[in-house]
Amino acid sequence: MWSELPYLGTRPDCFARLKSRPEDFEVEELLGFQPDGDGEHCLLRIRKRNRNTMDVAREVAHHLGVRLLDVGYAGLKDRRAVTTQWFSVPAKAFENSPPLSSFDGWEVLDHERHRRKLRRGSHRGNRFTIQLGEFRGSSAKLACKVAELRRTGFPNYFGEQRFGVNHSNVERARLELGRARGSFRSVADKMMLSAARSWLFNAVLSHRLRHHTWVEVLVGEVLVLSGSRSHFVAEDGDLSLAARVEAFDLHTSGPLWGQGAAFLGRTWSRERDWLGNERELLDALEISTVVPARRALRATADDLSLDWPAAHSPRLSFTLGRGSYATALIRELVVNQ
Repeated sequence: MWSELPYLGTRPDCFARLKSRPEDFEVEELLGFQPDGDGEHCLLRIRKRNRNTMDVAREVAHHLGVRLLDVGYAGLKDRRAVTTQWFSVPAKAFENSPPLSSFDGWEVLDHERHRRKLRRGSHRGNRFTIQLGEFRGSSAKLACKVAELRRTGFPNYFGEQRFGVNHSNVERARLELGRARGSFRSVADKMMLSAARSWLFNAVLSHRLRHHTWVEVLVGEVLVLSGSRSHFVAEDGDLSLAARVEAFDLHTSGPLWGQGAAFLGRTWSRERDWLGNERELLDALEISTVVPARRALRATADDLSLDWPAAHSPRLSFTLGRGSYATALIRELVVNQ
């Protein structure tokens, strides 16, 4: 359960209400590159309110008369929020269709030609502006916590929305992964696989937090380069690696389990022991076609700031790299009531 995951420090003694209104949770997707200005695709910058990414993608596809597969996007964004993100569509379909202006809960802000379809994870990160309503607690303690997270980073948990209502995606994985063989192709299948892998990652991160080793370079540690998906196995006795972790140049990592994960040797064996009560899920993922990967155990928030535009309503602003969850940062600061 999300509420039972260990914290970096102690459980917060400040309380607030998150997402009372969609406007309380604003997200701006950061591509990290400029549109090409030419090409067979068109990038659409869309602002949506109280709508999820997949629903907007379906409506865009329907309006343009293209397949859903022809609509690309870099990341899935929360429904209960005001979010600005990019989609890609075939340029000819966009130019030959009636104008995409304003629809129920979303509108096109800008468009530009581009040479490639947007792929999942192709963005750099997201900028968040979050209003915490009905705040109860010490404003001084909240400010101290914010300052601490600037120095230390925070546990890079997958957010609870990843797992579905009442962890339905994880429970489906437990039931179906062991029975099936081969690839999983549907959107629902991919969500199930993603939820299972995320669940196991959170369990490994929880174990290391409880044992105070979440940023310690263990024997055979798999380290990831900051801002990159590249990773390598630490050599025994290399004392410089701990200093690079402390400097945020490297991060310790946890598993995104999949076929062939055993190549990591000592790390794989150690993490499998920690996940002993999830053996069926581990075995099923190891014979699936999903490729194993690593994810940093620690996330950092760039330009993290706190202000008070209204009494009892603090506002947080920060930027996270792709794949990191704002709710994982917020849970270190306040208890959502």
